[in-house]
Formats: sequence, structure tokens, C-alpha cells
Amino acid sequence: MLAVGLVGLWRGLAARAIILDDAMITFRVAENLAYGRGFVYNVGERVQVTTTPLYAMVLATGTWAAGSAPQAALLLNLTLATLIPLLAYDLGRRIAGRITGVGGALLLTFAPLLVIAFSMESYLYVALILASMDAYAARRYRLAGVLVGLTALVRGDAVLMGASMLIYDTLARRRLYWRLIIPAVGIPAVWYLFATLYYGSPFPATLQAKTAQGEFDWLGQHFLSGFANYWHTWLTDYSRLFYLFPILIILGVAQALWSERLWLILIMRDALYITAFYLLGVTFAEWYYAPLMPGLALLAARGVQFVADEIAKLATRIIKRGNLPQGLSIGAAAVLILTLLATLYPVTADIIAGHPNWKAQVYPPAARWLAKNTNASANLATIDIGHLGYWSGRQMIDIVGLAQPDVAAHIAEGDFGYAIQHYQPDMVLIGATWLPEVQAKGWFQAGYTARQILNLDGLDEPLVLFTRPEGVKVQGPPVPPAQIKPLNEDFNRQVRLTGYQLSQPATGGGQLHLTLFWQAEAPIELDFTVFVQLVDRNNAILAQGDSKPQRGFYPTPSWQPGEQIVDAYTLSLPGDIPPGSYDIILGFYEADNGARLQVLDEAGQYKSDHVRLSDVAVE
Repeated sequence: MLAVGLVGLWRGLAARAIILDDAMITFRVAENLAYGRGFVYNVGERVQVTTTPLYAMVLATGTWAAGSAPQAALLLNLTLATLIPLLAYDLGRRIAGRITGVGGALLLTFAPLLVIAFSMESYLYVALILASMDAYAARRYRLAGVLVGLTALVRGDAVLMGASMLIYDTLARRRLYWRLIIPAVGIPAVWYLFATLYYGSPFPATLQAKTAQGEFDWLGQHFLSGFANYWHTWLTDYSRLFYLFPILIILGVAQALWSERLWLILIMRDALYITAFYLLGVTFAEWYYAPLMPGLALLAARGVQFVADEIAKLATRIIKRGNLPQGLSIGAAAVLILTLLATLYPVTADIIAGHPNWKAQVYPPAARWLAKNTNASANLATIDIGHLGYWSGRQMIDIVGLAQPDVAAHIAEGDFGYAIQHYQPDMVLIGATWLPEVQAKGWFQAGYTARQILNLDGLDEPLVLFTRPEGVKVQGPPVPPAQIKPLNEDFNRQVRLTGYQLSQPATGGGQLHLTLFWQAEAPIELDFTVFVQLVDRNNAILAQGDSKPQRGFYPTPSWQPGEQIVDAYTLSLPGDIPPGSYDIILGFYEADNGARLQVLDEAGQYKSDHVRLSDVAVE
């Protein structure tokens, strides 16, 4: 048991870089819960976004100790990676024997479709499936019921485990264990009651969204076709030895039907799981297959034990004495298990080597850029809300419906523009060629403007940030501090000009680029225009560039106290301007009447109605 536990920990450490986008959704919910912002994804919106409430609650508790939900998830899943093979060993040993236990534990540890789900709730789900089944096999029915109930809080489809136990008790044992049934039903019932009262519905929004995506066939793959693609890849790109698995599983199922009836619970549970996902038409997702891995791994190991037992029987007939038959049996089992592990290992190793995947590479830097360079009050619509939502901290609108329940029905009809058109988000972030049918719509082109192109490593095309015409701050590339000339100009205790950057010397007929660095000090009710003028020594205006801040996209009433705004202006110089030294004057005025915002001195007294930047060189 120590050995298989250490193998599981080693595999977990290797897989720690696997952080799937959907896991980040639960991490954000967990942190909101931990910090008292509600059991929600978007603060203030009571929508059940996560499908795994128990995982979120455990991570919320771990956040206090680990400092963040991702760190808590890493520690939890490393612990579970160690525990899962121990549980698999004990369950296999109880039902069939040590060969089944050891083989099932090792095969489960290296199962590609479990490893690929490392950051998700799948490890907790698999551990609870094994623990509830192990408790049932040990005839500890009350404990089994509690574990089944907790499993149903990890994912709702865990009700299939309880249903399988109930069917088995009814048909095979002709009795019901109420000490199992009551906690198995009662624990999730408490959650569903809470969810109905808190969210208004017992079901997560993601259930509708995934079903709607399947109806539209958005990804082109469903549950069964997705697994078929995996199977085809394993056979063609890795090894034909994968055919050993179905053969051994069939042998294991035969033993279950013949003599070891407890296997029927796992078999029924997996059959119901596959049937439910097929009938719901759920789209493909890598982690949907992880809950099937305990049953398949243990049944394959049971097939190995069957082969080993048959070899021992045959050897006993021939040799008839000594320990050689037993040795041959163990040796045959070891060879088969090692062959299966050698078949699985390259697939698992490649999965681990392929992570962080492109989403985990591209979205976190994009989200951090959004957090730094856009206003915190702006909400964001996008397709993948996991990494982008967690790292940006913005209110999220999910184009495909995970966070807004009403979107799902429109996705089922192929309307991917509904969320944008209905919720009118401040920002939309999508790939340059994504959703072309939406980008081509007149309402989208009229309502949104491309403000920033993000070229990021790991993505073949740039991400484009679209914003509404007004009210969204988007800063340009950061200016090196050495290039910023500091200022401390107070505009009526409302705005402070903290510095500027000027491209000079300029030339006649060329352009002069000026970047201003504002800091909002108080709420600004009036919609001011910024004036920037190049003047000579007689204050004659030679070039001028008046505009609302950030080319009109971020007017002053949108500014929040304490916020910093980077504001760029370009002055086109006349071709006949004489070389020499000039000044720039700048400030704010009301467009309706031309009244300027006054500049105050250190004592708070009126100093001027503009700021002057001297010694601007023109060659």
C-alpha cells in the first residue's frame, strides 16, 4: 500500500502543471466563498456556476491556509493522487484478491483520462467513488451512505452510484439498507434545498449550457465520439497493445457475472453514466471520462488475475506440487501488468508534457493585462471564462452560457451573439477569426470597436479586445518610468497630472506624440474635453489636438477616485514651422461653454487654467 501510494504521489507531482480552464471557474467561486463575497462566480449575481459544490467548499477552506484556491487545489489533488491507489488497492483486494488490488491501483494511477483531469474535481470524485464502494464492500453501510452523499456533492451525476447500490440491494440481496439510503439521499437533499433557496434553482447553469452546446453540436464531438477519437489516437499513434484492455475488461466482467457479484455495482454505475451522458447529448470534455476509470482499471486488473489463476491451475495439473505454479501465476500477472503500464505510460507522459496547454499559457497573461490596463468596473464577455475571469477579476459574461442561465437556449439554436447583444458587455475578448458571424453583424460593428490586439505565445492568432464606444479604459503599452517626466499638477482637487512623456525633437510636417498620466482624485460629474496646444512664445497656436480622454472612449464621468489613466495625444505640425523651442499648454474644458477646469497651487488657491510644458524642441 505504501508503494502504490508513493507511485500515485509521484504521478501527481508530474501532473501538477495541468490546470484546465474550467477548474479556474471553481477556483474563483471558492475564493469568493472564502472571502465572504458569496457562493457565486460573479459577485452580486446568484447563479450556480460551479457543478461541484463540495470541491468548491473544500477549496474555500483550503484558501485560508494555502493563500489561494489554485494552491489549495494543488495540495488537495496531490493528497488525493496518493490516496486513490490506496483505495483502489483495498477495494480490489476485498472483492477479488491482491493481484486485482495492486494491478487496479497502478493502472488507475497511470490512466491518461484521469491524469488529464488533475486540476478538476475529478480526483476528489474518483476518491469518493472508491471510498464509498470500499465501505460498502466492508459492510460499513452507514459510512458508505455518507460517502455516497458526499460524492453527490462533488458532481450531481454521482447519484448514479447510489442508484446502483440500491438496485443491487434490491435485486441481489432482496433487502434495503436504510442506514445507507438515508445519508446518501439526505446529504445532497440539504444541498439542493439550499441551492433552490439561494440560487432559485437546484441545478447549475452549466448543465443547461453543456446540453445546449451538444444540441447545436458546437465542438463537433460528443461524449462517445470524443472517446472514440482518443481510442483511435492511442491505437494508431502509440500501440496496438491497447487492445489488451477491452479483452481483460471482458474477462473481468465475466468473473463479476459468474462469482463476484459486488462488481455489478461498479458495472451498473459506469453503464448508467455512459447512457446518461449519451442521452443528454453532452459535448466532449477531457474530464468527463475520469469517473469511469476506477471501474475500468479494476476490471482490467481482475482480467489479469483471471489469466494468472488459469495459468496456476494449468501449471498445477502439470507439475502437481511445489510452489512453482504459484510463482508462475504471480510472474504472469506481473508481466501483464507491466505490459499494460508500459502501454499507458507514453500516453500519460505526453499529456503531462503538453501542459500547460494553450489556454493556460495564453489566458493568464491576457487576463493580467486586462486587470492592469482596463477599468475595474468594466465587465468582459468571452468564450472561456476560467483563466480570464480568475486572473482579471472582472465581472464575466460567458458567450456560451456557463455563467448566465438564459444564454443556453440561444446557444442550442446556434445564436452565439445573444449574450453580447442582450447583456451589452463593456468589453469583448475573442480571437481575430472567432465567431465571424457575430463580428460581421451590423449591431456588433456599430456597438464595438477594436481597441487592443494581444499577440501571445501559444496562440496562432491574436486576441482582439473590443469595447463599447464609451466608458471603457484601455491603456497602451507600458511606458518605461525613465521616460516619464514627473509632475504634480492639481486640477481643482478632482484630477492630478502626475507626469508626461513627449517624443522629441519633432520636425516640421511631422507629428508630436504626447502621453499624459492622470490620477482621478474625486468623482467627476462633468464631461470634460482635454485640450493640447503647441504654442510659440507669443502663445500663438501652431498645432492643436482636443479630445475627450482616450480618444473619447473613457470620458471623465467614468473615472473612479484613485484610478490612473494613461492618455495619448498626437499633434500634426505644419510643414513650415520654424525650428526652435516651443511650449505645450494643456488642460480641461467643458465642451458646452468652453469653461476651463482651474489648476490649484499647493495651498489650494487658483493658479491657472492650464499647465505649460516648456522647451519642446522642433528641428
